[in-house]
Amino acid sequence: MKKLFLLFLNITTLSFASHITNIEAISEVFGDGEKLSSIILTYDKALKSSSVSTEDFFVPEREIKDVYVSKNFKSKDRTGEHVIVELKDLPMVDSSTEPSNPQNEAEKVKKRAMGLTGPTLGSKGRPKPLVEVKAEISQIGEVQTKYNEIYLPELNLASNSTRQLVIEDFVQNIFVDEKQNNEKLLYNLYIPKNYNPNKKYPLVVFMHDAGTVSPETKATLSQGLGAIAWASPEWQEKYPSFVLAPQYDTVIVNDKYEYGPELDRTIHLIESLSKQYSIDTKRIYNTGQSMGGMANISLDSRYTDFFAASYIIGSKWDVNVTAPLATQNIWFVVSENDPGAKPSIDAISNNLENHGASIKRFTIDANQDKKLFNQEVKSFIDKTTNIYYTTYIGGSHRYTWQHSYSMFPAMEWIFSRSKK
Repeated sequence: MKKLFLLFLNITTLSFASHITNIEAISEVFGDGEKLSSIILTYDKALKSSSVSTEDFFVPEREIKDVYVSKNFKSKDRTGEHVIVELKDLPMVDSSTEPSNPQNEAEKVKKRAMGLTGPTLGSKGRPKPLVEVKAEISQIGEVQTKYNEIYLPELNLASNSTRQLVIEDFVQNIFVDEKQNNEKLLYNLYIPKNYNPNKKYPLVVFMHDAGTVSPETKATLSQGLGAIAWASPEWQEKYPSFVLAPQYDTVIVNDKYEYGPELDRTIHLIESLSKQYSIDTKRIYNTGQSMGGMANISLDSRYTDFFAASYIIGSKWDVNVTAPLATQNIWFVVSENDPGAKPSIDAISNNLENHGASIKRFTIDANQDKKLFNQEVKSFIDKTTNIYYTTYIGGSHRYTWQHSYSMFPAMEWIFSRSKK
């Protein structure tokens, strides 16, 4: 009852100095985008670990998973002046299944009647400004310093800074393409920790979807796991590598299977980075979702010996130009209920099989326990197949990429491929 009372108590009339000197919001990227995952409270003195618990803090509209005292974020050494408040993950939201706007639906029907579908090549899309993740928190219980001093509750506190895990490890830059009249391309680059120029590193290139078209360089990093998964500490510990995430400020392909100059510009960027850094050109991989995956297929059909393997998510392309993919290493992923990608990849995979590709197809439930999910995926991998085709049960267009970058056996198979 005391804590419930304190939660609603207006303590602004009380006069005392705050013992919390800093509040930092910690964001992480999940399959459906960047979200608040933890909050770090810094106190003016080291706290007694036994004096803090999940019951001592309140975060509006979130459940607290763990609270502990620490010197550093996630070290859990149980000593220090920081209190780490870890939050339970939010359920993923598939925005493609949200109620549609009748006006937008009417516009889509009109465009289909005119033979116009999907984003317009070269258009600027509908970019949204990047939103800084912030936090609100209340200390609703009493906590103690290691000297047994009691710190009273402090309510309705707001974060004054934000740390973006993994996103913060990328550097942003602009590529000027001398081969295309000095046209520019924004990009994000992850450089392996402890980079050694005397060692060769793989490079994975992620190409984003049309919904992420934006002049904001970091947009492709915050929208989902397409770039982030390969730069995560867990992945990099096993597979030190470069991660390149170009940011397109225009739509680079359309549903008529036309493509813009940005695709070749991306190749020029990769070639430039390969001269600047010690990149293993026999282990360059490409991946993309929706528009980005369409770009992947276009590039694979034209630059037939450039990429060691491709991880193509929720995409489609002109089946008539895909024969060159038959000898390449490809892993396709779609969802059953994706009306565009599913029939297209069905046709493409059949065409590749007719041209001599060794293809393995399987359908799987992406909603099951992730450990069991990945064990099942791993069981399908063999030494002779060069093209895999995974279909998620049910699902939607965006659902495909919300789960694909957690399908680690597929990602590891991609990284196991190398050009001769």
